[in-house]
Amino acid sequence: MTEKNERPTARDAEQERSLVFRERHRAPSWIVLLGTIVAVGSAAALAASVPSMSGRSVADASMLVTVLSIGTLVGLAAATQSLVITVREGRLVVWLTPFFRKAVPTVQITSVSETVIDPVTYGGVGVRRAPGKPPAVFQRGGTAAELRMRDGSTLILECDDVVGLAAAVR
Repeated sequence: MTEKNERPTARDAEQERSLVFRERHRAPSWIVLLGTIVAVGSAAALAASVPSMSGRSVADASMLVTVLSIGTLVGLAAATQSLVITVREGRLVVWLTPFFRKAVPTVQITSVSETVIDPVTYGGVGVRRAPGKPPAVFQRGGTAAELRMRDGSTLILECDDVVGLAAAVR
């Protein structure tokens, strides 16, 4: 989409018309808080270590800067994470920003049904696999959509409007 002060373009309007379904879930507050703590802590440690860089070897300084920079980026990624599910132009797109994106042609989906997902059974949240369970993409427990594919595989998605998703993929 365009910036707030700009008018929508014809392309933006066309994309909105082609959008059949969209659901967005922001990261739970504990993930945002943890990501913020990691990002701020890593950035603060990086800033605090700059004065002591001259006393370190090049390898030590490089490693320290690399590790703390990665910590800052991972923390920011977790703090701004969201799960977006869209159906547009015959494709279901699942995007767990910024880590994971999967597109599935809707013709590959044979059924969509409502289920309940529990993070405990998957050992956490995110893009998860667990023994004896289909792969799942979720940020919290609760209502989810179970998608069955033509090849016999199954995918579980965190989704509050399962009926709307089912209608959109048909």
